[in-house]
Amino acid sequence: MDTGFSATAVCLIDEHGEILFEGMRDTNAGQVKDILRRFGVESVELITIEAGVGTHMVRELREYGLPVQVVEVRKASKFLAIRRQKTDANDARGLAELGRLGRSLGAGVFVKTLDCQNIRSQLNVRKNLVQQRIKIDALVQSIVRLHGGTLSTRVGIGKLASGIEDQLPRLQGDGLDVDAEVRPLVEIAESLRFHIAGMDKRFKELTNDHPVCSVLMTVPGVGPITALSFFSAIGDPFRFDRNRDVGPYLGLTPSVHQSGVLSRPGRISRFGNKLTRTHLVSAATVLLCSTKRESALQIWGLELSRKVGLSKARVAVARKMAVIMLGMWKSGSTFDPGHT
Repeated sequence: MDTGFSATAVCLIDEHGEILFEGMRDTNAGQVKDILRRFGVESVELITIEAGVGTHMVRELREYGLPVQVVEVRKASKFLAIRRQKTDANDARGLAELGRLGRSLGAGVFVKTLDCQNIRSQLNVRKNLVQQRIKIDALVQSIVRLHGGTLSTRVGIGKLASGIEDQLPRLQGDGLDVDAEVRPLVEIAESLRFHIAGMDKRFKELTNDHPVCSVLMTVPGVGPITALSFFSAIGDPFRFDRNRDVGPYLGLTPSVHQSGVLSRPGRISRFGNKLTRTHLVSAATVLLCSTKRESALQIWGLELSRKVGLSKARVAVARKMAVIMLGMWKSGSTFDPGHT
């Protein structure tokens, strides 16, 4: 199935690749089940969907007891690119063939629980609010500097507005219409600060009562946002046979470029969830630069930073931190400062 927001292309093939059905339906699991019922639902071996907008379809089809595999977009796109014409019908046919032939590609994309996805949505909302606030702060600061003033934007709720009031004589003396050009921006920035602070408070309350996140926060440098980000990105810790597999999953291990007898390690792969990777690197930076509580992980990271620099060391610490957090999650134990 090639799922879209409103319509889904469906292609049904048999074990020999012969087409049994092709058509467009609404993006609705019930309509797909109606199609399959004609051919016998019990004979369905696999339903293949590309990761993306069809997540709710996956849940509903699995509730019907149907075997659904979600394939990674990068893997699917390479397979679908074989066809010259990119249409929804061709993509649906290609995904059906991928499900029939591509079993060796490994496990499909892990579909997280609704609880985890709701947390991801909230984290993404916060990220975008912070980005908008930073842009508006920079714009207000540039206006003030243009008129020879100074303004700090690294302030709490209400502080930006009071800082502008201190600059009023200078701004108005240069003929700037503060009410029209500055105050609306300041009001938006203050509103964003208020909403972000409210979200941070809710995140803190959520993690303090959460059985997993409260344990993850015993790691130095890990706060509510990083704990929730890691929890919602992983979903089920036992889908990783080895704890160290979480590093490549989050894109925190070096990529390898190999050709013949040459093999050269590159930068980190940056595969996986960018937001969680960013949160882990931020937590590692706090551990290395701000945390007063000494631990073996911090000592290891500081020694590494003297050899390779802080930039590389904090990525390495972030990877090791992820491995430790996954192990803690599986065992239910708190952080042991004596072990790395």
